[in-house]
Amino acid sequence: MKNHELDFKPSLTNVCLGIALASLIGCGGSGGSSNNKSSAAASSVAPASSTPASSMPASSMPASSSAASSSAPPEWKLVWSDEFDGTSIDTSKWNFEKNCWGGGNNEQQCYTDRPVNAFVADGALNIVAQREDFTGSDSPEGESPTTKTLPYTSARLRTKNIQEWTFGRFEIRAKLPFGQGTWPAIWMLPTNSPYGTWASSGEIDIMEAVNLKVVTNGSEPEAAVHGTLHFGRNWPGNVNSGADYKLPNNANPADDFHEYAVEWEEGEIRWYVDDVHFATQRDTGWYSQYMQDGTLKDAPVGAPFDRFSKYHMLLNLAVGGNWAGNVNNKGVDESVFPQKLLVDYVRVYECSASPTTGKGCATIGANAELVAGHQRPVIGQVELPGPPLFVMYDNSLASVLQFDSYNPDGKISHSQVEEAGRGNVWNVVKTGANGNAYFKIKGDPADMRNWATDSELVFDVKVNSKAEGAKLLVKIDSGWPNVSDVSVPLAADGEWKEYRITLADLLDNGNSLAGGQATLASVVNSFVVDPSAEMNVSFDNIRIEGEEADGGVTEFAPLPLFNMYNDNIAAGLQVQSYNPAGHITSSEKAEAGRGNVFNVVKTGTDGNVFFNVITNPVNLSKWGAQGKLKFDFKINSKAEGTKLLIKMDSGWPNVSDVSIPLPADGVWTEYTIGVADLIDNGNSVPCCPGIAKLNAITNIFVVEPSGAIDVSFDNVRLLVE
Repeated sequence: MKNHELDFKPSLTNVCLGIALASLIGCGGSGGSSNNKSSAAASSVAPASSTPASSMPASSMPASSSAASSSAPPEWKLVWSDEFDGTSIDTSKWNFEKNCWGGGNNEQQCYTDRPVNAFVADGALNIVAQREDFTGSDSPEGESPTTKTLPYTSARLRTKNIQEWTFGRFEIRAKLPFGQGTWPAIWMLPTNSPYGTWASSGEIDIMEAVNLKVVTNGSEPEAAVHGTLHFGRNWPGNVNSGADYKLPNNANPADDFHEYAVEWEEGEIRWYVDDVHFATQRDTGWYSQYMQDGTLKDAPVGAPFDRFSKYHMLLNLAVGGNWAGNVNNKGVDESVFPQKLLVDYVRVYECSASPTTGKGCATIGANAELVAGHQRPVIGQVELPGPPLFVMYDNSLASVLQFDSYNPDGKISHSQVEEAGRGNVWNVVKTGANGNAYFKIKGDPADMRNWATDSELVFDVKVNSKAEGAKLLVKIDSGWPNVSDVSVPLAADGEWKEYRITLADLLDNGNSLAGGQATLASVVNSFVVDPSAEMNVSFDNIRIEGEEADGGVTEFAPLPLFNMYNDNIAAGLQVQSYNPAGHITSSEKAEAGRGNVFNVVKTGTDGNVFFNVITNPVNLSKWGAQGKLKFDFKINSKAEGTKLLIKMDSGWPNVSDVSIPLPADGVWTEYTIGVADLIDNGNSVPCCPGIAKLNAITNIFVVEPSGAIDVSFDNVRLLVE
């Protein structure tokens, strides 16, 4: 039996200590696992699981021991569980996500609540992904009338709005699916976070795995599970950090049941497989910065994984997507489906020593990796060294920069190493296909237009070793996909070589991996290293050399007044449109007593027109405190029920909008909204939560009617009154 009647799980360290003092047996046990539910005997020590603590004989701690006395060691006390012993899914504990949204990761499954995709049988929850075309709502909560058809179905169960937790131990015993394109996940998201939207609000991935048992180019079968945190700023300013783990003796998580767990306490989160503690992350390596009143704010230390956040649990099996579909053999192997994620139990504990902090019950492993995470970036501008020289790295990193990496698979690392005759050099090691390392500008995106475009990026590079065919991309980054890169010619291994490229040539290259191009007006990461495959490479003397740009840099949208449109469009802006169905047009037309006005005509449901910032993105944070958006508008005609959205845009879905009250046709009306209020509204489109960022605006004024309309605008401006 599962022993789900037991209501506490002592700290493993404390159990071992108590046993040692009582001169009883040693605290050991196998790290193995079994899918036989009777594999662990009933005892007063802990709920049965294939862990060292629960594999002790029942006689190792009598029921009358001091565990029940006032001097008892701290315990993980069971507060919630689902043992899946019934005949159906318990809807008092779980609800279903129903959509064909793709999880925000281009996943290939629709989530349904059908018994064919999720059911309880033989004491386990079965989540089944199978090949079938299915059509459903293209929004996370399934409320959007817009639909999408995807080639697989599966299920995602969650406790959202039923049960949420702050701190504790979370255990899930599961057997994972296998094959190219499989992506099981056991994870947690906040419900109504005080820190905005994903990922400033946080995400705790207890266990993820992709493409288990897949052999790639003669490699060992894929066998890693991953524990990860997502945090930082809302997308695309989010970051993540974590670690992977492989079972001992070449065991594969798809062959048997194993227990996956996290212990979450104030300031620290730990990951376990079969009670092996393999990773720890601390609040020194995570942070949250979120939008409030139109400006970016620092959340308190500990956020978003702090006492002010409540998280719900999710269990799902995704298919394909940005991770599973882009590693190992890539894509989705239809022949392996259907596949199952089997869950034996889910158990949640609180620490008896301090339920409000989770502290006092930690199970600590001596060999666990302490994951470095990411340092909190500066909010606001930092002043970069200007022409004629900006030394980014020479024996140490420039004070205005910080090391960082994109490391989704744990395949890239970087460090400073000593090199004879050079002092410290920067070393980057990549052992797989994904990831890069970079110099991040500590503050907001930097305006580097003070550099003449014939200035040069210069660095010394030495390849220590590389896989056959590996290439080395070096990039300048304005925020993905607005990146420009160059493939650096490589010398023989072990040989230092100087490389030079003008900023103009680098920028003109654009993004070789996706559509996009960096701009000097907004540089996020000044030097990015992205090998295409396994490589060990060192860098030194990384710098920009050149002259001041002719004419200097003109401030965009200076306070206290910026006229976007008044008889004509402002310098630095251009009119553009999103017009997939040919339903929307814009033009200037003469209006008696006003001169030219800006006219928008829409004849269907799709499309918008906007004032695009030519050198986007731009930082408009200075308008956040007291700035207002004002404009005059007149409805010439409209279809019944048509609404009018006005937006600011940082790149979809990071958009903030307001629905404008519409006056009678033919009447000019002035509308005013605080810039901070507009930003705080976020994106009202159900499919795609997001919020515009004042420090990275791409389209400063977006007109999006919901249906047919003819509408004119004049005196469109930002001002401080």
